Amino acid sequence: MLIQQERLAKIIKTRRLDMGLSQEQLAEKIDKSISFIGQVERGECFPKYETLQALIACLGIDANELFTENPIGRDDLSELFNLTLHMDEKKRSLLIEFARLLHKTPL
Repeated sequence: MLIQQERLAKIIKTRRLDMGLSQEQLAEKIDKSISFIGQVERGECFPKYETLQALIACLGIDANELFTENPIGRDDLSELFNLTLHMDEKKRSLLIEFARLLHKTPL
């Protein structure tokens, strides 16, 4: 996993508190349960892609924050992640398929 659960948990909780939001308010904003927000903030579960997108958007988290501990290509990973935030599921699937093909193809 590119983003560690514990790191994500800390970022989400810190940002939520900085914004003065309760777990209940955040849960309402992204249409999830309070229990789910608590699990994410404790690092007990990792949100699905769409939920991660909603959390990032709601809390104003820049993808750079999520990848700062990854010293190899963090800027590229961050840019790629930010680009996918604006793609529909079909485009994301095509991008992943293309990346897999590139990975298998020698230069």
